[in-house]
Amino acid sequence: MEVITFVKGNVPSSKSDEFEAAYRSLKHLPDGLIASYLLNDSKETEIYVIECVWESKEALEKRRSEVEIPAAIALFQKVGSKPTTTVYNMIDGLP
Repeated sequence: MEVITFVKGNVPSSKSDEFEAAYRSLKHLPDGLIASYLLNDSKETEIYVIECVWESKEALEKRRSEVEIPAAIALFQKVGSKPTTTVYNMIDGLP
């Protein structure tokens, strides 16, 4: 079963260009990561979310065991943000 992670944090407007450029510079999806999206709140523009779709909970756990700090969290930390992370099981989807 696929899982989706949401890493959410505040990015000061003075750091938004740096943050977005750092996300774009990530060129390689690690094994088990199907897709990743950078989202920005349309009303509270300092709130960003990195959404990642993983093949399975096991793939996510394997990746987390391979790195000290996951890339999404590191991106937020680089601009001084302390993000929160949530993990959801994907139940169903529409094309």
